[in-house]
Amino acid sequence: MMEFTQKKRQEKILEKKILDSWLVSKDVIEEARKQYLPNPFHNFLHALNVASYILELPWDSFTALELRSMLVAALFHDAWHTWIANPLDEFISLGLLQESIDRIQKNGNFIIDYSIVRNSIMWTVFKERWKRTNRYSVILSDFDIWYIGKWIESFLYYWPLFALELKVSMDDFFVKVEKWYFKYLMSIEKNVLISPEAKKILPYSLNTIKDFYSIDLEIKKLMFETLKNEDITFDEFKERFFKN
Repeated sequence: MMEFTQKKRQEKILEKKILDSWLVSKDVIEEARKQYLPNPFHNFLHALNVASYILELPWDSFTALELRSMLVAALFHDAWHTWIANPLDEFISLGLLQESIDRIQKNGNFIIDYSIVRNSIMWTVFKERWKRTNRYSVILSDFDIWYIGKWIESFLYYWPLFALELKVSMDDFFVKVEKWYFKYLMSIEKNVLISPEAKKILPYSLNTIKDFYSIDLEIKKLMFETLKNEDITFDEFKERFFKN
C-alpha cells in the first residue's frame, strides 16, 4: 500500500458546512465516519464532498425531507468502499447505512425517505449511468463523479489522490493512466452530466479536464507530492499553487 497523508483538516471544514445546514446532526456524521476505510480517495472526505454539493441544490425545488435523504445517501454512498471497487459495494454501503440509521433512530426522531436513499446509493455506479431516470439517482451520480471538476483547483486537489488509490507511481499516473481515463470521459461528453440541477452547479467540468493538460507536468508532480505528504486544506492548496 502506498503511504499517504489523509486530509483531516479539510474534512473538518466540510463537516461544519454540512452541520450548519441543520439537515443532519453530529451523530449522523459520526455514524457515517465509522463506515469508511482510510483510502486515499474513496474515504470519508469524498463522502463529505459529495454531500456538500447537495446543499447547493435549489431549496425551493426540493423539500427538506428530500434534501436530508439525499444528504444521508451521499454521506454513506461509499461506506466500506475498497481500494478497487467491487460489484457489491453499493449493497454493502446500503446495508451499513440501514444499521447506522437504526441506531440513530433509537435515540430520536430522525426521518428520511428510504426510497430516495436506496435509489441514490444503488445507482451511483458509473456504468450506463446516463440511462438512469430516477431524479435523485442521477443528481447524486453526477455529484459523485464530478464534484472535483467544478474548478481546475479542485480537480488538481482531489484527482492525484485517486492515483494513489490505483496504486500507480506518479510518473505512470500522469503519463499513462490519466490519458486513457480522460479520453474515455471525453468520448461520452454529452452524457457526462445528466441531471439539469448538476449541469447548473457544475457547468465547466469537461473544460476543467482540458485545462488540466495545459499545466506543466513538473508542477503537477509537485502538487502530487504535496497532496501525498501533507494534511493541506483546499484553500491552502489554492494559495500555494494558484496564487498568481
